[in-house]
Amino acid sequence: MSSVYACMLCFFLAVLNPVNLALGAAGSGSAAGFSLPLVPHYRTAAGVLEELLPEGDAEGGVNITSIRPKMIPYSGPLYSVRVGVGSGATQHFYKLALDLARPLTWMQCQPCVPEKRQDGSVFNTAVSPHYHYVASTDPRCTAPYGRAGHGRCIFDVEFQYGGSSAHGILGRDDFVFDGSGPGSPISSVGGLVFGCAHSTHGFDNRDVWAGVMSLNRHPTSFIRQLSDRGLAGSRFSYCLVGKEHEHLHRRGFLRFGADIPDQSHARSAALLHWDLAKGRGMYYVNLVGVSLGGRRLTAITPAMFKFDPHSLRGGCTLDVGTVYTLMAPPAYHVLAAEVVKHMQRHGVHHAILPPAQKLCFHGTWDSIRAHFPSVTLHFYPEAPHASLFIKPELLFVETMHQHTHYACFAIAAYAERTVIGAGQMLDTRFTFDLQHNRLFFAPEDCHLDTVQLTS
Repeated sequence: MSSVYACMLCFFLAVLNPVNLALGAAGSGSAAGFSLPLVPHYRTAAGVLEELLPEGDAEGGVNITSIRPKMIPYSGPLYSVRVGVGSGATQHFYKLALDLARPLTWMQCQPCVPEKRQDGSVFNTAVSPHYHYVASTDPRCTAPYGRAGHGRCIFDVEFQYGGSSAHGILGRDDFVFDGSGPGSPISSVGGLVFGCAHSTHGFDNRDVWAGVMSLNRHPTSFIRQLSDRGLAGSRFSYCLVGKEHEHLHRRGFLRFGADIPDQSHARSAALLHWDLAKGRGMYYVNLVGVSLGGRRLTAITPAMFKFDPHSLRGGCTLDVGTVYTLMAPPAYHVLAAEVVKHMQRHGVHHAILPPAQKLCFHGTWDSIRAHFPSVTLHFYPEAPHASLFIKPELLFVETMHQHTHYACFAIAAYAERTVIGAGQMLDTRFTFDLQHNRLFFAPEDCHLDTVQLTS
């Protein structure tokens, strides 16, 4: 899973009724779409997942002008959405982890070896009337997908950060979106392509997630398929709420199209798609520098984040499915050394904790948090409107090791590329505009864009 889904979170659709068709016809503009609620689950104090099923919704009704599935945090910055798959009596709702890195939404399907425990039964294609596999002759059966026996198209998804993977067959079925309260209509979209995984390796689903929801820019991703049908306006947005709000049992939103708040005040950076031709479609930004505590680190140069089109290594991506930020080693080592110097100037000593060899600092959270520095990421072209400020409390994680309190730096070295992860996205609204290839971001009190669940 994306780091580590170690990380993170997923979705909805199916049969186009006359209302859906009308939306689709009008959906070439940014106003297309519809609104959907999603049920969150939280880790309790005992470490057990509990699901909070709402009797109603504070919003009262469905806004049919935009898609707005609700998102929820889990165990720190992990996020998922809930979506129905199948038709008729075979329709079931599943939780899928959100992912911006891989091109395909996929889920466990019978038979799956090994079959990971999940919330609900594993999807059975044999009893879903509208399920059809994607033929090997289908135009969509091109890289990164392959052709197999019996005329079927296969997928093989590698989770680049954790050494895990999923393998199976591409199929099409109805995806269904739950209404926002009692009596709300259930909207659906038919024939969306997804992966039926019949084999997984190292899939850490926390015994909850059935699979992964892709918000990648590849044509087979969830957002691209909705946009191609005129149902999402080629834009999606989220504003992640941190764990400090978990006890309030509130849920945020994944917004699409016209349901996205005004972003005229937001900073922006170009979204690059260097690897789309290679069948991946991650969201790249042109990172050129880093500041610590407001001071530019001149030893970190743009060359440290350069993308290599031949090896597909390097560059800087964003991924809500990656728990914490990963950074190219040359830049990370400069940044880490400066963090150590900063903390030592305030009398806080560092330590390297096994087994992950994380950079940590002695002391309780309350005793040393006042000394945490901020980090600013600078994008090209350099200007105040192209810098992402990460506040100090998002850069450290409280932990215990051998009965001693530490605060550990929440950025780690990663040789493949730099990845801005969910942990450093909190309390900032991110909007991805696929049509204009722009990323918009602005500080926001994300808990204000949540609703209270009622049991």
